[in-house]
Amino acid sequence: TYVEEKEVCTIDKSQWVGLTVFVELEFGKIHPVVFELIGKAKELAEKINHPLYAVMIASKKQIEDNCNELLEYGVDKVFVYENELYENFNIDRSFNCMKHFIDNIKPSVILYGGTSLGRSFAPKVAAYFKTGLTADCTSLGIKDNTDLVQVRPAFGGNIMAQIICTKTRPQMATVRYKIFKKPEKEIPHGEVIKMDTSKINIASSVELIDVVKKQVNVDISEADIIIACGRAFKNEKDLQIA
Repeated sequence: TYVEEKEVCTIDKSQWVGLTVFVELEFGKIHPVVFELIGKAKELAEKINHPLYAVMIASKKQIEDNCNELLEYGVDKVFVYENELYENFNIDRSFNCMKHFIDNIKPSVILYGGTSLGRSFAPKVAAYFKTGLTADCTSLGIKDNTDLVQVRPAFGGNIMAQIICTKTRPQMATVRYKIFKKPEKEIPHGEVIKMDTSKINIASSVELIDVVKKQVNVDISEADIIIACGRAFKNEKDLQIA
């Protein structure tokens, strides 16, 4: 059961340090939205003098293939949860790892990609920790007291809402792909920290049967510019005008 508290006690924000990006893997490779989130998180972290973290839940091979790339984008610490059962995303196992990460590291902010995976996973984590989560942010800022300013359209796009989470931590947000720019690579200075997974529950009520990659001729999410044509264009020949 979940009983909503009438009054939420204000927490000690100084105990929650670091901006974290959840590393989503797509067929064993880091999803491009992760690098965009790292770029924005780094900008925010520098403003309040906080470290920049990434958390990866994966198999040994996936970690070896991807960790160095995260460090090349300026991440201070990459926290890895390694187990062969983590090779494919499982919401129960990933949640148990994220719970362990939050309990032990206490990050102030966690950012997720606004993908189908991020949109299903982030609410589960936020609900457990009884903290705020803003979906599909179009802009992010941060106050000197570490409150994350989460901006997103509301009421059908008629207003831009600025949402802050003042009384709970960690603060969480999902951000759509292609909202922020991918940063430039730099000389790595960070470190990889392997977390102890021996006591983390690996049981799950979900069983993965198969992974089928969707056939895509043209991925419009990778386009910098999209031109949409209306009903005035009747055939393929008319499209040459556009």
